Amino acid sequence: MNKEVTKIINKVTLAERTVHIKLLGDSITHGVGGTGFEQNGETIVEGYARNKDGYCWAKQFKDYMESQYDCIVTNNACKGTKIEFIIDNFEKLVDEDDDIIICTIGTNNRHQNKKETEKIHTKKEHMQEFYNNIIKLNNMFKDSKKDVIFAANIPASVENEKRDDEEVIRIFHMCDVNDLYMKASVECGFPFISIYNAFMNYCRMKDISIDSLLKDGLHPNDKGYDVIFTLMLKELGI
Repeated sequence: MNKEVTKIINKVTLAERTVHIKLLGDSITHGVGGTGFEQNGETIVEGYARNKDGYCWAKQFKDYMESQYDCIVTNNACKGTKIEFIIDNFEKLVDEDDDIIICTIGTNNRHQNKKETEKIHTKKEHMQEFYNNIIKLNNMFKDSKKDVIFAANIPASVENEKRDDEEVIRIFHMCDVNDLYMKASVECGFPFISIYNAFMNYCRMKDISIDSLLKDGLHPNDKGYDVIFTLMLKELGI
């Protein structure tokens, strides 16, 4: 159990006032791949709306936490976004009354869009850029006096990790996202949980393939979202 993570999330137990929890991330936290995914809720920022009724770990987490504790969970994850999106839209995504942030961004930082860049990074250059932005975002949370828990997301399929076509080239991989968060956590001292490792261990323990829990090689199916929800609670110490 990660004591620093548990110390933060335990603020919901016997809370003297309602605790506000904000979820930030990309499509896997937004809920893409789950049954009924649709951006049919209120607007998060321009171009993105909430996945009001779709099946996903974030909705299960919201329903569970709000039924058990005096808290409000708001999912501000937006599909297709990178860590730069949160940095650039920080004041729109993070509210003054947010107490705890759970941030799972990074899946889309693995690649570069060939049509949007003149220079393709080396793996080291691309990883360094992402690493620098993890530190930058953490500092933004510290300056705004928010408790943040960063999480490395689930593994992708072999085929997804190999993607190299006319539009996109994959530079690094989900295991690298995990390693970069772990390194930044040690260097900066922020709480970190590895849903990546927990998901991998679950598949090994159950003797099932990662792909069996994915709808399209990247986004979870409903069973995959069930697993993430269960692992998230366990890693948070709830």
